[in-house]
Amino acid sequence: MTFNPLWLAAFGALILGPVRLRAQGGAFDAVTADKTDRVVCYHHARYIVVQRRGKEVGSDLFVRPATSGRCEPDSLPGDFVWRNKDAEYFLGLRGDVLFIDSGTGPDFRGLIVINLRTRRQLLHTDYVGTPIAGPDSFTIGVWRGSELPKLAPGCPDEGMIPGIDSLFWIDLRSGVLRFGNRTRCAGRT
Repeated sequence: MTFNPLWLAAFGALILGPVRLRAQGGAFDAVTADKTDRVVCYHHARYIVVQRRGKEVGSDLFVRPATSGRCEPDSLPGDFVWRNKDAEYFLGLRGDVLFIDSGTGPDFRGLIVINLRTRRQLLHTDYVGTPIAGPDSFTIGVWRGSELPKLAPGCPDEGMIPGIDSLFWIDLRSGVLRFGNRTRCAGRT
């Protein structure tokens, strides 16, 4: 009998069972931050994100490989540069995907999702609350809010504008939004 690696792989699959991707503990990868007067430098396993505060609201972002070790708020050759347009701030990283938060108020914030490897914007949408970890490593969840003309059945009257939030999953490979089949009551100011 000759040795066949496929038999070994099949035997291992029977014993170990299927291997599943697991979701992370949070929506984003871990980063550490160094702060100075007008600059925050976020250190990630793959990248350094330098956030330079704008004159009024928002920030310019300079994203470079972590191996550069540089936290200067000026663009370097090869940097991905995001110029502040609408009160934008660093929100997080997941692998090669950059998340930018946009807005000045608590409700209906903007979310910009960028693939740093391709330097392509995957998505620009609105969200409320805090992004959540998805069911696998290629997905995160965001709550998208809406106002209602009257209180939804089963929602408490909190004396605010009635609303409902719907969970959407973002595929980090394509930027496609998919309804997560979950809603929650919400009040708007």
